Amino acid sequence: MSEKDEMLTRIEDYLTEHGLPLHKKFKCLNPAHNDRHPSMSYDPKRHRVHCFSCGADYDLVDLVGIEEGLDNRAAFRRCAERYGLKKTHVSFFPETRPEQGKPRRRKKPPEPEPTEKPKPVDPDTTRYLELCRERAGETGYFALRGIPEEIVRRFGLGYDPAQQCVVLPCDGGAYVRRSVTGKRYLNQKGQGSPLWGEALLDEDAPVFVVEGYFDALSIWTLGGQALALNGSPNARKLIAAVERREKHAPLILIPDSDEAGQAWANEVCKALPDAAVAPAIEGAKDMNELLLNDRHAAKQILTGGIAAWQEGLAARQAVEQEAVLAYRQTSAGGQIAAFQRYIVQQARIPAIRTGFDGLDKRLDGGLYPGLYVFGAISSLGKTAFLMQVADQIARQGQDVLVFSLEMSRFELMARSVSRETFRLASDYRLAKTVRGVLDGRRYAGYTADERRLLDDALIEYMSYADHIYIFEGDHETGLDEILRAVETHFERTGNVPVVIIDYLQIIAPVDVHFTDKQNTDRVVCGLKKLSRHWACPVIAISSFNRENYNTEVSMNAFKESGGIDYSADVLLGLQARGAGRRDFNIDVEKRKDPRELELKIIKNRSAALGDPIEYLYYPAFSCFSEH
Repeated sequence: MSEKDEMLTRIEDYLTEHGLPLHKKFKCLNPAHNDRHPSMSYDPKRHRVHCFSCGADYDLVDLVGIEEGLDNRAAFRRCAERYGLKKTHVSFFPETRPEQGKPRRRKKPPEPEPTEKPKPVDPDTTRYLELCRERAGETGYFALRGIPEEIVRRFGLGYDPAQQCVVLPCDGGAYVRRSVTGKRYLNQKGQGSPLWGEALLDEDAPVFVVEGYFDALSIWTLGGQALALNGSPNARKLIAAVERREKHAPLILIPDSDEAGQAWANEVCKALPDAAVAPAIEGAKDMNELLLNDRHAAKQILTGGIAAWQEGLAARQAVEQEAVLAYRQTSAGGQIAAFQRYIVQQARIPAIRTGFDGLDKRLDGGLYPGLYVFGAISSLGKTAFLMQVADQIARQGQDVLVFSLEMSRFELMARSVSRETFRLASDYRLAKTVRGVLDGRRYAGYTADERRLLDDALIEYMSYADHIYIFEGDHETGLDEILRAVETHFERTGNVPVVIIDYLQIIAPVDVHFTDKQNTDRVVCGLKKLSRHWACPVIAISSFNRENYNTEVSMNAFKESGGIDYSADVLLGLQARGAGRRDFNIDVEKRKDPRELELKIIKNRSAALGDPIEYLYYPAFSCFSEH
């Protein structure tokens, strides 16, 4: 025995020092395992402790490391100090002592062993089981438990007269032993209580799952096939065995008629919802006791279990069939009826006219449900154009929700009144600018004609203002607030509005960790869903990149344009006439009054693009007219 191996045998001293028994189970030493029932025991052949519940397997170094919070190397040295090992640097960590003059070479880690590698059968165990099987006839215990000789022979059950126990073989050479003189199981061979009959999971016929070995033998006696957990904690082993398989046999659970039985059955059903549960056992604790008390009742349990499985199977098949039919209805053929209803519904929802005849013609009648993105360079008249569109839509009795993230509500209202003074004035010199409308100090100096014009403009504005709802916002206003406002409007009025957002890049980020492009893409996607959900037009103003100020408008001009040009149904760009020419100067164009502007349809999913639409814009009065 090497010096290291000798040290590892001192695990017995460690266990004794900590008051842990060497010959029976104790609570698991794995800190992550809340072991309510002792599940760990010492294996003297391997000089290791093993937990039959969580699978933890430790030697002395592992235990010292857990106790003192050390890594493997430090724990080894600590063991050497505590248990007398002298050479701690020579044989056990050779990579720390390279030979003089030679480069250090790391040892190649061993290949991991397959998780499903079967454990070799101990030849001594094989011989022991043979001897016990030969002496099975020396005990009347099997008959006492209602198990016939045919079943005893079929499963190789045996008897150990020295230990006065029956020996019950399991897979892989393991076995469990049951005392014939007391109600207890003796120490068990192998790593914990194994499942009995796990191979049945690979078959197609239903398998009854019971807690005890003799319960399983009772079911075989009655003509069924059964798997035994060999202890309720092994429900986890059953679950793991099923999850390792792509396909498994149908399971019918027959728990004991106590709390522990109900607990493991609930655990299995939660993890394996396809498992069926047989009718509850009445008048007995388990299937073996019921077999002895009332064979007919025991048979009825199996019959009821099969019926429960068949009912569950039929219910699952019905759900699956319903899911298949529902999925097929999502095909274009399955949606024909819905398509026809949609056509009828759309006939009742005419296009919403913008009030600009040329634009309505290019848009095939006006605005339809969808996402419209309207862009222009700074201070060219984006807001003024869309607020005039909003007023002209409101004149038709259609509600409009305006989300203004930069300008105040009263400033936008003043623009509308200013525009009305410009349109109603017989002499343009009488019309009032936004400042002329808002600055009450100027009213004292207005003539009677100017006052009359303001009154007429306000009356005109009031004739449609009830259909315009202006929501003031800021950089904190997000997509969720917009969605809630639309929903609230519909709940309070019963009307689906046209939605105008001024402007897109100011909407609060969906996620502060995203880039500007990612956030804009998410917002555009959200607005697209809004238009689809409410079947309404959504118009969002977008700013342009600075490098496009003197160029002709295009998709590339939209800031963070990835999501905009892909998701928008219609892209509109406002530009000064002549943009893109070599002699073009935007500052010169902005000084013109009126400005000569063009509205270019860059993208339209439902109609041709056509030539730019020409406008004259009077910036002092926020008024556009088609040229």
